[in-house]
Amino acid sequence: MEDEAIISLYFERSESAITQTDKKYGELCYSVANRILSSRPDSEECVQDAYLGIWNAIPPAHPSNFKAFVLRITRNISLSRLRKNLAKKRGADLEISLTELEAVLPDSKIRPDAEDSAIGEAINEFLGRLDTDSRVVFMRKYWFFDSVEEISKRFGFSESKVKSSLFRTREKLRRFLEERGVRI
Repeated sequence: MEDEAIISLYFERSESAITQTDKKYGELCYSVANRILSSRPDSEECVQDAYLGIWNAIPPAHPSNFKAFVLRITRNISLSRLRKNLAKKRGADLEISLTELEAVLPDSKIRPDAEDSAIGEAINEFLGRLDTDSRVVFMRKYWFFDSVEEISKRFGFSESKVKSSLFRTREKLRRFLEERGVRI
């Protein structure tokens, strides 16, 4: 079923909207959640919570990119669950990834005027300007939370090359955001 047809089902408040979303994107949602949480039960619960979040958001939202909308909700719910779980146990690779990005993104406690949407648009513009390898490595690390080892195996790069690429890209992102008036 096409995304627009699924969105129409949400607007009609038809429960089949969730079924169709699950058929089309359920496996991908689970993959994103499980990459973050590394727990089947937590991942499955987050995917179900994401469906509820989508149900509550549409209407009034009418996403132009339904797949990205679904994955963003799944990812955000999974990250919230991770923060909750980190209070109980460790998540070293994910914590490292999040800490690395904190060094280049504005802190809302320090900069409450920094709007998420404006920062998101700036990051999208930045990513669009990167060469393919740098963009893919960056996204695998900070969106999908792949480890450096997993990225190096996936693309045939040395771990050193992956680490260097990530470092350079974070620095470019920091400079890019500062040029756009986003203070860290």
